[in-house]
Amino acid sequence: MKHGIYFFDRSVLTAAIQDFTAVIKEDPSNAQARLYRGRAYAKQQQYRNAIQDLAAAVHLDPSCWLAFYYRGCILRQIDPKRAVQDFSVSVLINDTQENFCSFLHRGIVYSEQCQWSLAICDFESVLALDSSVIFAYLNIGLILLLHLDQYYEAIRQFTNAIEIDPLNVQAYVCRAQAYHKIHNLPNAVKDINRAIHLYPNKSQLCILRGQYLMELKKYELASLCIHQLAEMDEESFMAQPVQQALIQSFCQNHNKAIECLREATATQPEPSMFVILGKIQMKAKKTKDALRSFKKAMKLLMASAKILPNTFEAAEMYYLTGLCYMEQKSLLRARDAFSMAVRLHSSYPDAFYQRGLCRMQLRQAKCIRDFNRALALCPSHFQAYMSRAAYYGSKGRYSKAILNCNEAIKILPNSVRAYFYRGTLKYQNKTFRAAIEDLSKSIDLNKTCILAYYNRAICYHQIKDFRKALKDYGILLLLELSKEIDFKVLINRGLLYMELGDYANACEDFKEATLLNPDDSQIFQAIGICYHRLHEFEEAVRSFDQVLKLDPVSVDAYVGRGNSYMENGHEAGCKQAQKDFLRAIHLNPKCIKARICLGYNLQALGKLQRAWRQFTVAICIDPKCHAAYDGRASVCLQMGETFAAFQDTNAALKLTTTAPLLTNRGVINQLMGYLPCAMKDYQQAISVDPNYALAYFNAANIYFHNRQFSQAYCYYSKVLQLDPRNESAVMNRAITNTLLNNIEEAKEDFEKAICLCPFSAAVYFNRANFYNGLKQYELAEKDISTALSIQPNDALMYKFRADIRGKLGFNKEAVEDYKQAISIQEQIDSM
Repeated sequence: MKHGIYFFDRSVLTAAIQDFTAVIKEDPSNAQARLYRGRAYAKQQQYRNAIQDLAAAVHLDPSCWLAFYYRGCILRQIDPKRAVQDFSVSVLINDTQENFCSFLHRGIVYSEQCQWSLAICDFESVLALDSSVIFAYLNIGLILLLHLDQYYEAIRQFTNAIEIDPLNVQAYVCRAQAYHKIHNLPNAVKDINRAIHLYPNKSQLCILRGQYLMELKKYELASLCIHQLAEMDEESFMAQPVQQALIQSFCQNHNKAIECLREATATQPEPSMFVILGKIQMKAKKTKDALRSFKKAMKLLMASAKILPNTFEAAEMYYLTGLCYMEQKSLLRARDAFSMAVRLHSSYPDAFYQRGLCRMQLRQAKCIRDFNRALALCPSHFQAYMSRAAYYGSKGRYSKAILNCNEAIKILPNSVRAYFYRGTLKYQNKTFRAAIEDLSKSIDLNKTCILAYYNRAICYHQIKDFRKALKDYGILLLLELSKEIDFKVLINRGLLYMELGDYANACEDFKEATLLNPDDSQIFQAIGICYHRLHEFEEAVRSFDQVLKLDPVSVDAYVGRGNSYMENGHEAGCKQAQKDFLRAIHLNPKCIKARICLGYNLQALGKLQRAWRQFTVAICIDPKCHAAYDGRASVCLQMGETFAAFQDTNAALKLTTTAPLLTNRGVINQLMGYLPCAMKDYQQAISVDPNYALAYFNAANIYFHNRQFSQAYCYYSKVLQLDPRNESAVMNRAITNTLLNNIEEAKEDFEKAICLCPFSAAVYFNRANFYNGLKQYELAEKDISTALSIQPNDALMYKFRADIRGKLGFNKEAVEDYKQAISIQEQIDSM
């Protein structure tokens, strides 16, 4: 017996069995020999012999708990009920620590039979006997986690297991899953990280960590997990070609993924494998190869029948084929493929949606039916709502398009695209403030949404909120823009600056735009206009020259250059301008702008009759051109035809009511002696444009003429608020202040007038008159002498100086001045 036990302990089972058999032959009632031989047979997987020996041992010694235990272990898989009975008898005989394995195995059998409470009781009994058995903690935890939904208690059990064995990977993985169940993702990730630290080459652990990180929205870290998986060489991972291919595809290693699946399809040619291969080929932009893969999948699916079955699998193949055709711009083939997908599976919303897109690109009105059908099958189909909005928007039905965007936003409340498109539609619908709200929401969701900033700037421009529009254009220029958008932003901002009258900044923006598009003549035209408004006429001429180099038949360029030449003020410039205006008329005889400019040019050269003809031709071309009537009125006035000027100005005012036209009519009325009518016109001009200085100035002159000096003073002051450098208004107010006896104010105004116009004889003459009234004859004599040095042939000023010199006692000099005055007057009378 001892000899057999010796061999048994050293796993020399054949010798042990021989020894135990010899003992049994000598003593058939030896229960111990039966027990050991049964155990030896069990180790040799001779379970029938083992059960016979263990049954004999139990029969010979009913208190042999080990025989019941080992027989239960053998019967666990083939007869769980008898196994439970044997384990139960074993623990009845011996329920000490020595026999905790009976509790453990019975608990496992109860678990397999889904008797969770009994299983937990047995595992707890094991722990009561030996608290270091990790397997019991794990089993209790798994039952609580997977079947009883007691996650917190499960976490406690797994934690107990980890405290006993901190290197137990299974405990960390199980606890991570329990944390995941209670949405404690940070702790779940920590436990998975610990498990990976212990087993760094386990692919499943990396997959779990990637899943948890995705749920935590840590997409970069999740992506890193997938990349780690792609680099693993674990056998179990390599044995799954589909999973391996999908991971390689995620990592953008499309060629590796395709190679992996091609090897798999060579050994396992199944439709599903070819479909996955085709999808990866689509991601790799190999649409021709993808089409071949889908066609092979269809052939395999049709192997048993002549036609494809009406299943989703078959429909998906046609759907994917349609996507490939769309990528190749073969819209008719794509439409037919989607139609086939719908025929095979009538509840396929994506197929209806894609067919709708095809039909929309083919300009087929039936596309809207497909979008409607897609939404009927799937009311939460975001893309279908957006495409339907795009369709209605393209047809100008903006309200219906906006309603579809509203539905899309209900599905995805944080969709930048939905808010952006709704904002664009509201802009088209002329509801600019509502458009700004949507575009602002797009920007809140995506701070770098370039088109949202651009469109919002345009909306601000439309509602005249120039400061915010400039801010948005400024932000855009700080972002990395495409050349096309950068160009548009600079042009729009330049136009906005022009609208604000900031021609310097407008000019700078247009110059930047020329660097992006140096062949656009319109930009140089705008630069020329800016220089003209900035009174940099030579630069303006250069810009218009550049326009004519790029576009030799540009009428606007000739007109612009002509106006710039005109502003130079010398005769040569006027003649050059005339040539440009004539070229413009030669290119376009109906160009009213060129004829009006030529009219003013001829007027400046004193050719009044020819100027009158040009304005008349402009009126014949466009009888509603108020500028032509205004120009002809100015010529008539210069020719002394006051009533004709009055008629033309009235004709212009019937077409449009502006402050300059009303002021011009007031001047004509004033010249005709109708001062009340003139004052009425000036007051009406002020009501039309409260910032038109000339109307105030002319009205002030009438008040002055009527000796209403207080009113005149107020109006001259208003002129100077609007135009502080108007020397005529300053001088007239100085005279008004003199008459109102506002001595100090009068002095200040005369000083300002001399600062503004130091070579004006009239200013010095009037101040001399002012000093004369104050009996400050020395100052008066000094000012009148200065006036005569500027304008030496004025008889009135000589007489006035003679009077002042007489008062100062300079009689000899006074007499000479009187003689000079008489001489000048006689010369004038003799002419």
